[in-house]
Amino acid sequence: MKKLTTIWLLIIVSATMALAQTSDEKEVLKFIADYDQAYLNKDVAFAERVWADNYVLSTDIAKKENRAQSLEGARKDKADPNPKYKLLSFKSVNDSMHIAGNTAIVSGSWTSSVVPTEDLKSEPHIDTGRYTMALEKRSGKWVIVAEHYSETPHDKKAMEAQVLKMGQEYTKMIRNQDATAIERILFDEYLYTNEKGKVKNKAEDLASYKNSDTKFEVFEISDQKVRVISNNAAVETGTIRFKGSARGKPFDGSERYTTTWISRNGQWKIVADHTSTIAESK
Repeated sequence: MKKLTTIWLLIIVSATMALAQTSDEKEVLKFIADYDQAYLNKDVAFAERVWADNYVLSTDIAKKENRAQSLEGARKDKADPNPKYKLLSFKSVNDSMHIAGNTAIVSGSWTSSVVPTEDLKSEPHIDTGRYTMALEKRSGKWVIVAEHYSETPHDKKAMEAQVLKMGQEYTKMIRNQDATAIERILFDEYLYTNEKGKVKNKAEDLASYKNSDTKFEVFEISDQKVRVISNNAAVETGTIRFKGSARGKPFDGSERYTTTWISRNGQWKIVADHTSTIAESK
């Protein structure tokens, strides 16, 4: 009888432990679902509650942020009056969880979709990747101590096609002296280096298109090539052939160009341009 009682006690204890573990797993899964929703809604207050004092974020480009740095970035993103993109969805799917006492290690996949705010009807850009998260239960509540995420490499051929198309659109903007369209395609930190070595920032470069008396008869690119560097960077090179007039004086020439493109949240924009004159052969 004593042996039977002991066996039953072991069964009851084991069952209780299993239920407790299941309860913790459910808590963690709900926590992650709430975390996804908070990210989608830019809920900074949620992040303040769940990021531990010693929170650390690591990315696939070896970038590291502490709690204060991550909160600063989240607040700036939420306060931005003119966001360049709209996050339509974000979802993570857990495929591995290990809970030991008050510690949980979770990993899985994530998927997000975004569209540029200037064209909300455009086709959403989809990103996918992996994540790993370390949590601790403190005072009865789960908090994040550390997390790491990485992004799945994009289809290089598709990215090349995107940048080639954007380069052709940029050519049309310049030919039409469309300062408004050009302003949207340049990053705020944009720099242009001309054939004489002079460097212009975004405002200075845009000024050359506004109220310009330049008229192009010909402005076209050839030998256009794109080399994708990463998910978020590409370099375009080619030749520009131009002919027209400025201030009543005709011009006719050719240049080589290098344009550096950066993709942020699915939107390709230009961060730097450089041109050099092609000397006439004698």
